[in-house]
Amino acid sequence: MEVISRFRCFLRQRISWQNLNPLNWSQRAIRVFTVAFFAIMLPIYIFIGLQPALPAEAANYPTLEIGSIHLKTPVAPLELTDYQLIAPATIAGSYSHAPNKTLIIGHSSTVFAELDQVQTDDRFTYNGKTYAVKDITIQAKPDVSMNEILAPAEIDTVIIMTCAGEPLPNQDATHRLLITAVKI
Repeated sequence: MEVISRFRCFLRQRISWQNLNPLNWSQRAIRVFTVAFFAIMLPIYIFIGLQPALPAEAANYPTLEIGSIHLKTPVAPLELTDYQLIAPATIAGSYSHAPNKTLIIGHSSTVFAELDQVQTDDRFTYNGKTYAVKDITIQAKPDVSMNEILAPAEIDTVIIMTCAGEPLPNQDATHRLLITAVKI
């Protein structure tokens, strides 16, 4: 019993408040620091936690990688529903109706936020193939011909489309940015 008592006494002497507080902060300073730390870190933690997660099946999707704008995204296959293609919320989507032609769409507010910085002759990869940008156009939404965009091509062609111009409701806009690229 005497040994235990001596050991406790030894620990009390060695582990004092001053040993745990090497900066010699007051109790008030420690409380203020703790509150400030959590006041800053909690919103950051919540923001990071609320970021959209990629769908689990996205690991099996082909990847679009545009190095000039540091973009790498999975591309989900899309289906035509009521004559419309609905773009995924946070990744790109692809639709192919004709031989050698693929349309990739995505929101300009998420996945394609930097797409307007792509330039002619930039290169990118999609589904393991390399493409070179040949044409960049912005067209008014009513002037976009989906029949022309989805028409068959002689060589492997990818068209990337996103919103441009003035914002409209429901993540839409007055114009479309169209980037046409061919396989090299």
